[in-house]
Amino acid sequence: MLRFAEEILLLLLDEERGDIAPGLSPHSLNIALAGAVLMDLALADRIDTDLKQIIVVDSTPLEDDLLDPTLADIAQEPHGRDAIFWLAHTAKRGDEIRARAFARLVERSILEAEAEGLFFLSRLVSRSRRYPTIADKKVEEVRLRVMRVLFSDDIPDPRDIVIICLADACGVFESILSKSEQAAVQERINLIGQLDLIGQSVAKAIRELEPPASPAAPSRKGIPHAKGLPLIGNALAMSGDLRAFLTKQYLELGPIFKIHAFNRRFIALVGPEANVFMASMGKTHFRSHEFWLDFNETLGSMRTITSMDGGEHVRMRKVQATGYARKLIENRLDEVVAITRREIDGWLYNRPLTGQYVFQRIVCEQLGILAANTSPREYIDDLIVFFNTLLATHIGRQRPKLMMHLPRVRRARKRIEELYAKVLAAHTLENHHNENPDFIDDLLELHRTDPQFLPETDLLIFALAPFLVGLDTVGSTCAFMLYALLSHPELLEQMTAEVDALFGEGMPTIQGLRQLDVTHRIALETLRMYPVIPGLTRTVANSFEFGGYTVPAGAQVLIGNTVSHHLPEYFPNPERFDIERYTPERAEHRQRGVYAPFGVGTHRCLGSGFAEVQIALTLATIVREAELALHRPNRALKIKQVPNPRPGNSFKFRLVRRRQQV
Repeated sequence: MLRFAEEILLLLLDEERGDIAPGLSPHSLNIALAGAVLMDLALADRIDTDLKQIIVVDSTPLEDDLLDPTLADIAQEPHGRDAIFWLAHTAKRGDEIRARAFARLVERSILEAEAEGLFFLSRLVSRSRRYPTIADKKVEEVRLRVMRVLFSDDIPDPRDIVIICLADACGVFESILSKSEQAAVQERINLIGQLDLIGQSVAKAIRELEPPASPAAPSRKGIPHAKGLPLIGNALAMSGDLRAFLTKQYLELGPIFKIHAFNRRFIALVGPEANVFMASMGKTHFRSHEFWLDFNETLGSMRTITSMDGGEHVRMRKVQATGYARKLIENRLDEVVAITRREIDGWLYNRPLTGQYVFQRIVCEQLGILAANTSPREYIDDLIVFFNTLLATHIGRQRPKLMMHLPRVRRARKRIEELYAKVLAAHTLENHHNENPDFIDDLLELHRTDPQFLPETDLLIFALAPFLVGLDTVGSTCAFMLYALLSHPELLEQMTAEVDALFGEGMPTIQGLRQLDVTHRIALETLRMYPVIPGLTRTVANSFEFGGYTVPAGAQVLIGNTVSHHLPEYFPNPERFDIERYTPERAEHRQRGVYAPFGVGTHRCLGSGFAEVQIALTLATIVREAELALHRPNRALKIKQVPNPRPGNSFKFRLVRRRQQV
């Protein structure tokens, strides 16, 4: 049986947006969850409640992480407290209750989790409108039950009476019903509310609970400005190490400040405070469309997934989720290993190899084969030239747009269009031999069934996405990780022993990969030290308060999502490469809002789970197959910032020997 907190969340879930219905305030949601916890404790005969006092009847834990913390608090309180006190007290755990409840619903296959903070009914539940329970029984979906009770004369189940009481007291129905619908059933809601004494008691306490104090009025002073040069402002600093620049300003000015580069002006929101706000409120206050307009227009496209927002963005992510899923790569580990080995076979002894380019070749080939059933090997250079130029001119604006008309860029575009035609040809009925649909199949099916949502003009950029996503993200991270390994022989030795044990059992398995502790921690530290997504640009759709200031609608903002990676209060000695940060004892990356290498919010990297496996297995295969050394070990790593952070071409390594199979 589900707990009331779980059913309240399911009742509030907007199935199209994958989130709680937007009309309910965070305070009201937390109070609803707190009331749900108290109601469950009462029905489990652990507490007895009235308006004057809540009394513990039985302090025995229920072995339930939603209920036991509140039960323990009530049992330890020496003085009797009323329901209003315990509602307010439990509501402080609202975020924790919500997170645990959602996690349990995912574990029970009632919900599926996608992007950060997005949840959808599983396919089985969305079709059957019934929940699987621990006892293998089927329970009818809560919204269906509640709506039937409200809009008919059916006799409600006792549990549904409680849910309706809680929902009414917390304003839930105002979020999920129209005004006319609510007016039509309000009398019925009032009648049902009289059927349960415990529900009446908690609901009355909820209504009497004072709302939280209004936040302090925003400062009348303007948002502070980062110091810059005349005319160009902060352009030089921003075109260099953006993360370091934003970190410096955070330490001087706090989590919000203004920056500008020539005629581009931003309000910067940085640090863990910004990440927490972005994760919880970003979908309401930000949109991405404006920053991708020029990019899309250059490709003849109306939009890309990165420029979508709201319901259409959620829908497109759901379509693409399977093609970028962790499960996809976990089911094809042998192909990832084979592609990596083929690249290694082409390395010559003691000849310098450019780290970034090597991994761009490997990663792009892996993604092309796994997601699009097409090898991009002969088009790698064209992909790099065209899309790096496009990003630098139309997104980062670090280079003049005239560069798009250079002969080599125009040639690269023609070659990319040729690759696109090749991808489509591989997915015709006569040429497609895969039993399971891949990423391209899902896109083509969406185009076939809804050509207005995904028109033919938009197909090129969507179809080429698998070849592009790894060039400057996974490819760069792999190159950074190899540099870290070759610069820290003790870590390379530990990883080699771990990898030899993995391959010693034959082809790596999913279970074996999950046991790569050292490898995993090296990857985590690489992502912290060398983030490839140092900032996120957005437009403010709805004004909000942040850091004591009002951020107006229409403003352009820059989210410094990786600033916290180098703050010593969260990561001591942040410039030191230290994989011990990720042990269970330290777990520094688990602190709220401090670790966000894949971005944050609803646009968080869709393929992050896929990428984690890809990075680990690719580096594990290289460590297994080859003994490598830095070409110039005394040369410091230079990081190229355009269009995104990646090792400069001066990072080279060489093959010392091919390792014998152990």
